[in-house]
Amino acid sequence: MEIDQAILIELIKAGGNILTATIPSVVSFYIGRKIMASKELKEKYRTAMNDIMYLLELEKKHCREHKETSGSTKRQTMRDAVKNETALEWSGKFTPSQIVRRIAKIN
Repeated sequence: MEIDQAILIELIKAGGNILTATIPSVVSFYIGRKIMASKELKEKYRTAMNDIMYLLELEKKHCREHKETSGSTKRQTMRDAVKNETALEWSGKFTPSQIVRRIAKIN
């Protein structure tokens, strides 16, 4: 069974047209997924920064209460206790002003 040369040429053209439509669609799909993942990651980062800001403000208010009742904030005492009991340590890299700058960068 022999395929006529004209039919073979048309089949190759049709295959080329299919590839021409498929490749950009597949590439767009994967780029779109990457952009969506990036947006989701940025939103999670923004939420984490806001949570850290909230916890720092909570610490500040808690220290103020301690100072009013006992005359000392006990901030460092509490931070040392957390470090010793949980092996978590304050890096100091996320101060309120740094958080504001980081959030501004991702917006």
